[in-house]
Amino acid sequence: MATAYNVIDADGHVLEPVNLWDHYIDPAFRDRRPQRFIDSDGKDRLKIDGMAFGGKKGIGALGAVGARDGVVCDDTLAYEEGRPGGFDPHKRIPDMDLDGIDAAFLYPSLCLGFGGIQDPQTAAAIYRAYNRWLADYCKPYPDRLFGVAMLPLQSIDAAIAEMRFAKKELGFRAAFIRPNPYNGKQLHHPDYEPFWAAAEDLDMAIGLHEGSSLNQPTVGVDRFDTRGAQHIISHPMEMMLACLSVIWGGVVERHPKLRVGFLDSGGG
Repeated sequence: MATAYNVIDADGHVLEPVNLWDHYIDPAFRDRRPQRFIDSDGKDRLKIDGMAFGGKKGIGALGAVGARDGVVCDDTLAYEEGRPGGFDPHKRIPDMDLDGIDAAFLYPSLCLGFGGIQDPQTAAAIYRAYNRWLADYCKPYPDRLFGVAMLPLQSIDAAIAEMRFAKKELGFRAAFIRPNPYNGKQLHHPDYEPFWAAAEDLDMAIGLHEGSSLNQPTVGVDRFDTRGAQHIISHPMEMMLACLSVIWGGVVERHPKLRVGFLDSGGG
């Protein structure tokens, strides 16, 4: 076990195997698992309940991030050609050693866009399968790799249930939600009080992490067409609004032991 942590990556990412839901999803939802397909524009995407996920450039753009030194081939790289350590924890550790990173808290890549899944039960099943896989990914290096559970805010009750499962069954210490409003409710809405109370009671740190999905309400992206511009707008602006909701809306005053992190939003 590591005796000291000098450098911690608070916002690391995995590359989820596209077939993880074949192995980890509850059998009752197997027919509703993400399905890979080539879209009409030739891009590689996933389909859930008839809706396409994968952004303007397809899922290959996710694999391209960090895949080659100095070059991001997001138009030509296949998703599986992404950095091997994104898929395999044993290959991630040498990369961390090379960068001088002692420990990493890990967020998804493909699943960041799944906030737009409409059906709460489908979302909960897909998220739980991912969390189960992530726990197995982290298991070989418990002192260096820390999974951050994905919570399905399509239903506040489902999000609370998944938070408890992630803490008590998977041993996670943190979970994350998207900052975007769900069902027209901001994070300080009274309906969220049981969620924040559960996080406080479980001593579960909550990270807020935006994604690039346009399948759910995202501020400002209607004004620009390119993925880069939409990313630049959505990440800091959604996070500022969420931060305002959590702080100005009194969430941290009502729950003084709560720990909340705002990630990937233009701050260094």
